[in-house]
Amino acid sequence: MWLAPFCCFLYFPSFETHSVEVIVNSSVPQKQLSASHLRRIFTVRHRQWANDLPIKVFVLAKNNATHKNFCLQKLEVFPYQLEKIWGKLLFSGLGEPPLVLTDEKEMIEMVRKTPGAIGYVDSLPQNSGVEIMKMESSDD
Repeated sequence: MWLAPFCCFLYFPSFETHSVEVIVNSSVPQKQLSASHLRRIFTVRHRQWANDLPIKVFVLAKNNATHKNFCLQKLEVFPYQLEKIWGKLLFSGLGEPPLVLTDEKEMIEMVRKTPGAIGYVDSLPQNSGVEIMKMESSDD
């Protein structure tokens, strides 16, 4: 009985995460997405924007901290689950997985110069030439 007050002092490690920003090329007509729509885009199930412009998806490497945070925060899936989906697409011939980029600087540059592009970054410098996609508070 005397140990009960000490239960609240158990140590649980916390992982610091930053809010990841979804970025798009200025040609993208949509300004807001739901989590489920974003998930469909990054699992290559939704392939065109509302103006029929093809969606070009860019991602960071699976061991990148920003990629891990993006998967958990925005897509609500684990990175390995996303990799598995992309592998199935590739091996079934039903689609191509997203292009993997080396760092956030390259991500910003590729999204900026590719019409219909979407990606994500941990921090976005001012005047980067890309737009931030707002996330809807409620899902579809």
